[in-house]
Amino acid sequence: MDRTLRFAGYGIAAAYAYGACVHVANMAGLTGFDWLSAPLKWQVLDLVYLALDIAVVAGVVMANRIWIVAFGIAATSQLILYTALRSWVLDVPKAFAVPPESGSYLDGLVAFHTVSLAVVGTLIFLSKQTRRAMS
Repeated sequence: MDRTLRFAGYGIAAAYAYGACVHVANMAGLTGFDWLSAPLKWQVLDLVYLALDIAVVAGVVMANRIWIVAFGIAATSQLILYTALRSWVLDVPKAFAVPPESGSYLDGLVAFHTVSLAVVGTLIFLSKQTRRAMS
């Protein structure tokens, strides 16, 4: 089962590598706004999630289970941000107002994080059950 979790980690790492690229693109001003002028909360979120994305990818590549912790923190906190705190995230000056169609993008991220947490959580549970059965 650990092999299955490792392979799931590769998929998670690919998605989080893409996320890291998005955060870097934001910081470089390649996504349609000047990052240094962006709301401070967006800047902080970019920095925090870039660090978590890197921790997930590096953990998977180095076969270190720290990726599971970083992934759990990143996915769970983003679920909270994009559901319960969505209005706070999107409460920004008019120049940075997000068009309504961006709400569907956030809904897609909620779905992704929900499914990925469920898959990884299930694989961890099954892995522990398999180890218990073998001992």
